[in-house]
Amino acid sequence: MRIGILTFHAALNYGSVLQAYALQEYLVSKGHEVKVIDFRSRSQRRLYPSPISLDSPYNIKQTLRRIFSDWKEIRTMASKRSAFRRFISDNLHLTDICFKDEEALRSYDWSSFDMIVTGSDQIWNPSAIDFSLAYFLDFLDGKSASVCPKRVAYAPSAGPSGVFPSFRESGNWSSVSLQEKIKVLLSEYDALSVREKSTADFLFSGDFAGSPCPVMPDPVLLHDAGFYRSLAHSFDAAAKAIARQYILYYSPGKNDGKAELLADAAAAGMLGRNSSGILPSDKRLRIVRITDGSAGGAGKYRTAEAFYPASPAEFISLIDNAACTVGTSYHLLVLSMLLGKDFMCPDAASDSRKAQLLKAAGMSPETSCFRFSDPDIRAAVHTAVESLRASADSFWSGLGV
Repeated sequence: MRIGILTFHAALNYGSVLQAYALQEYLVSKGHEVKVIDFRSRSQRRLYPSPISLDSPYNIKQTLRRIFSDWKEIRTMASKRSAFRRFISDNLHLTDICFKDEEALRSYDWSSFDMIVTGSDQIWNPSAIDFSLAYFLDFLDGKSASVCPKRVAYAPSAGPSGVFPSFRESGNWSSVSLQEKIKVLLSEYDALSVREKSTADFLFSGDFAGSPCPVMPDPVLLHDAGFYRSLAHSFDAAAKAIARQYILYYSPGKNDGKAELLADAAAAGMLGRNSSGILPSDKRLRIVRITDGSAGGAGKYRTAEAFYPASPAEFISLIDNAACTVGTSYHLLVLSMLLGKDFMCPDAASDSRKAQLLKAAGMSPETSCFRFSDPDIRAAVHTAVESLRASADSFWSGLGV
């Protein structure tokens, strides 16, 4: 079977790229030819601009600031973009054509594909800057059945709330007509699944009132720790070159004061398994912050050691070699769980994505410290993840995959 995947594969975001790679490799392991549809919309390109970018007023302003005050930021942003490009080029099976807008998708002949899969990641979050109806396969609308592949949604997310937020105006669609259009597009899928139970409940009630929708695990959960360690193995030297034990901090897209306080407390020895007091400054753990190098993502730890140019594979290596991890990233939680790293997070209870996964592993999201290194917790996590993988296997086998 020839399968296309449409997702946020080219975002400069570790979780986005790794979930695309994980789903690709899962389907390849089933014996299928898999292509990641290389769709990079203008809005997404603006969201993840080059360090010198003139494609929007905001990016022009940031470019001028970097040129006149922070050349280091330009170098570090360029290094990270290069690292991501290499990983994507080396590891994702991209279509020969790069689709830069929705019209290019509509004009393409999709008859050579047997199935197109949308998901995972927040592709169904209408409040996302890079939201597009393409992620609901609107470009297949009106095509004859003879040239139309099966439409499958695998674990797309509607965002942290788990439900579609108030629809913003989008192009020619009013908020009401956009919602109606999405309802029509969902009805044309051959198989639907979502990543959060709250999204499944939302689609089965209220204005949508569709059929029951199964909840599937994020693609990153479809592989074990060995899969990720094999991918990151050649990058371990970079993580191990850090002179002493470190805490990995990753909170993409925003500064989070609570997360930074957790990192600071962990570095001081206040949150460790055997913590008994505050460590002297020369004994504190180093905080290694992953960021794109921009001032907007620097936060409190701008002077801390920051491994700016990390690729997705290096990101895994940095997690695996850290003393613990701290942040607000959903995929940092997932990978910390799989790799058995203690994870600290201030917003697990308020984020339906994190809360659902933690509850599945028998853990309360109400706390902020998750001891994935504990043998009993690791055993419970293993059992929970195996159950989630079994549900995914059943979903795909029901589609003949």
